[in-house]
Amino acid sequence: MISAILVNYKTNDQLLGAIASVLNQKISGSLEVIVVDNSPNDNSGTLLEAQLPNSVTYIRNKKNTGFASACNQAFARSCGEFILLLNPDARLLPSALSTLSDSLIKHPDAGAVGPRVYWDDDCRFLMPPSTYPSIRVFFKEATSRLHPRLAGYNSFDFRKKALQAWICAKPLIVEALSGGHILIRRDAILKCGGLFDERFFMYWEDTDLMHRLKKKGYRLYLDPRAACLHYYEHSFSKDRLISQGWSTYQQKYLQKKISFQFVNWLNKKLPPVRTPHIESITANNEKLVFDVPPELRNAWLLELGTTPQLMPAIGHFGSGPTAEVDTILFKRLKEKIYYARLSAPNPKPDLIYYWQWQGSTSKID
Repeated sequence: MISAILVNYKTNDQLLGAIASVLNQKISGSLEVIVVDNSPNDNSGTLLEAQLPNSVTYIRNKKNTGFASACNQAFARSCGEFILLLNPDARLLPSALSTLSDSLIKHPDAGAVGPRVYWDDDCRFLMPPSTYPSIRVFFKEATSRLHPRLAGYNSFDFRKKALQAWICAKPLIVEALSGGHILIRRDAILKCGGLFDERFFMYWEDTDLMHRLKKKGYRLYLDPRAACLHYYEHSFSKDRLISQGWSTYQQKYLQKKISFQFVNWLNKKLPPVRTPHIESITANNEKLVFDVPPELRNAWLLELGTTPQLMPAIGHFGSGPTAEVDTILFKRLKEKIYYARLSAPNPKPDLIYYWQWQGSTSKID
């Protein structure tokens, strides 16, 4: 049996789409779907419960207990050998669940497996691979502030990992997976101390789980033969929650380490990272159009991110004279400054173009 766990917080319409994508999957065994609703105690919960299929187990909390706690609630009620975690703004594409479960069966060393993740319905924009925090990575990030060339090396190290994830054709061992779309072995969860640490309200709880799984000797796989959509939106409110989760992770694993304290000291002493020349642009009718130079028109890679170093970045492979981010996608990038990089689709391109723009202030219809 596979147990699918979904947590809702004021996302009824999105949630119903995510559930439908799970129930439409064809798998060899049985499937149970458990929804935990963390929305405020109002009419939306009653409406949601009435819209859910009878086969779905619905748990309604009186207050928002947090993503980690809600997942643990559902896990305690679940019976599946494999546990699927899926965000309300994610959709499994056909055969994804059977492919992921087959991958766990074929790889007994795997604690968890994730699909290839797309940002748009047309499966053109690829979501960035999940990363795993380490002292080595923090040191490289700190020292990259010494010189623009060092900053470039650091950025293209991430790009190399992203390219591996974006173009691989077979299951790939990766350093981390996102808790928004992941299939996990129940035995692995139990052996590493449980699903989520409830000190994490939301964000970084999945990184903590990855840490514990790897400590127990399990590997994490990306299986590109399985695919899902993630209609990710960015905003300042997410930045705040991510920062809170990161603080909790530091307290649990890093703050007492002398090496981490040294890196923090370096960050205070070194100047801000130097950025390449970046051209400012404005959206045309709430979409972005990038002119591609003739030298790159045979094949290019467009990357979108929230930092000038494009760490992390969404990727779009293409060809031709223009690269576009349509209105629907543009509106998902809200409020803050965003960055784009256009170059040849290889780990260390020679010709690189950069842009920046102000994120959308419009709501998605």
